[in-house]
Amino acid sequence: MRKAVRQRWLAGLVFLLAALAWLSVEVGWLNFHVSLMTFLVTIVLVIILGSCLINLNVFGSVFSAAFLVMLYAGPLGITRLVPWTILGIALLIGIGLSLILRPLIHKQRWKKWQRWFDWDDQRNDWHRPNFIENTGADDGSYIHVNAQMGSADRYIESQNFKQADIRASMADVNIYFNKAKIKGDSAIINIEGYMCDINITVPSYWHVVNHIDPYLGGVSANTKTVDPSQPTVYLNGRVSLGDLKVLYA
Repeated sequence: MRKAVRQRWLAGLVFLLAALAWLSVEVGWLNFHVSLMTFLVTIVLVIILGSCLINLNVFGSVFSAAFLVMLYAGPLGITRLVPWTILGIALLIGIGLSLILRPLIHKQRWKKWQRWFDWDDQRNDWHRPNFIENTGADDGSYIHVNAQMGSADRYIESQNFKQADIRASMADVNIYFNKAKIKGDSAIINIEGYMCDINITVPSYWHVVNHIDPYLGGVSANTKTVDPSQPTVYLNGRVSLGDLKVLYA
């Protein structure tokens, strides 16, 4: 959740700076004026730039900055460089930074893959999700749900539940773990949601640990006080422009 907190602080800081910049322009502290549309586009680009920096997205960061520069080419006195020179320079900078920062970027991506995929000690290999689309009951140890522009209701009846991989895009998904059992100490639920509503119902004795990263979305996963001897379920992944709710049966 630290990442989500950083993004919330970033968005809040951008809006505070936007208010200060607007005031500066109106009272004449800055010697140029911008239209309302330019001002709104600036806020969006700055938020995108900050988000890309947090996620070490080199090309996203560079081109967001490039579009900001082009947006204010007039006050900066570089109108003759717009657009192809600026975009060409941005491309070269992006390639250069990608080469320099490659070890750091790979390290971050490796950590993300470790959270998204479950290591199988017996096979000495990763369990790679094979997303399938269906609605109904499922009694396997590894559950896969993929819903796009529709709805899916799944009733999990696994007696040795280990991991669920849920992917939803512009969809409504309801997953019921009421009858599922965990033989070990823990299980994992990986979620990738975009413009969706996901409701997960779990037994009341499960201890849910929320590691979901919400991006312009909402997550309701209140942890209940349960017996420490009961299994723990880790929620990993990201929800963008959507809602995720964890309900207790």
